[in-house]
Amino acid sequence: MTAEIGPAGAGGPSPAGGTPPAAMPAAGARYGEVFDRGYRRYDGPRLGRRAAVLALIRYSVKRAMGIKKSWTAKVIPFLLYMSAALTAVIIVGIESFTDQQVIDYPDFFGIIYTVMGVYVATIAPEMLSGDRRENVLPLYFSRAITRVDYLLAKLAATALLTLTISFLPAFVVWFGRQLSGDAPLAAIGDNLGDLGRVALAGTLIAFYLGAGGLMISSFTGRKGVAVAIIIVGFIVLEGIVNATIEAFGAGLDRFLVFLSPTNTVSLMLEAVFGDPNGMGTLGGNNWAAWVYVAEMSGVVLLACVVMYLRYVPRE
Repeated sequence: MTAEIGPAGAGGPSPAGGTPPAAMPAAGARYGEVFDRGYRRYDGPRLGRRAAVLALIRYSVKRAMGIKKSWTAKVIPFLLYMSAALTAVIIVGIESFTDQQVIDYPDFFGIIYTVMGVYVATIAPEMLSGDRRENVLPLYFSRAITRVDYLLAKLAATALLTLTISFLPAFVVWFGRQLSGDAPLAAIGDNLGDLGRVALAGTLIAFYLGAGGLMISSFTGRKGVAVAIIIVGFIVLEGIVNATIEAFGAGLDRFLVFLSPTNTVSLMLEAVFGDPNGMGTLGGNNWAAWVYVAEMSGVVLLACVVMYLRYVPRE
């Protein structure tokens, strides 16, 4: 359908017997046409904020893993997953043949911790930096989700990915040890406590490193800069803490250790998997296990507050 607008009263009878069409205006007169192209409003279900947040989580996971991107974006995540998976499989294979435990859980998490650090430096910038660089944040916030929803979705996506590195390989080791016994079902029941400690340690490490990586990535729109800051900042911080501990001697290290992610994670693992009282003894820093859990949880909360202030300044 086409409606033509011309001078009032112009035109002759319509060929179809309806309203006569407007005559073409004289040169220089105002003229306009309205075309009905058949656009229709969306009449389907509107899923709301929850579906929008879930869709953002799925998209963030795919983007961090390089899905639907060139093969070069998939290389580093693939290699990191392979290293973590092969470590767990090799340990289970050796122990199934030797009937001896070749590595304890703190040492295993120590190996995974290095892989986790590189993994977080890889995926965290993909979560936030790209959106800032491409200026798509106004598009997100013009829809159903809020800024808080956006941050929660990014935190959830990061947690899902980091848990696959920190917890799943350790669970494979735990489960493989139970299956290699003479009575697997009885062994599972007898070692549920170990599974709980594995879940606690893996979750803490995943959120602790993941939240820190996201906080750093929230300050820049350049992924390369975020990766460099995460890696270099980690190395520099470790060096400063260790140098300070060496300079000031014993006593102060009990408190400075909380500024070092590596020492914090190591002492947390020793406390969680150590003596029945849950006390760590590494380096004389015999804090209770709950202290390390509370400190790591506090770091996660602090990172969330910083990101909240970065993204929700006007809400």
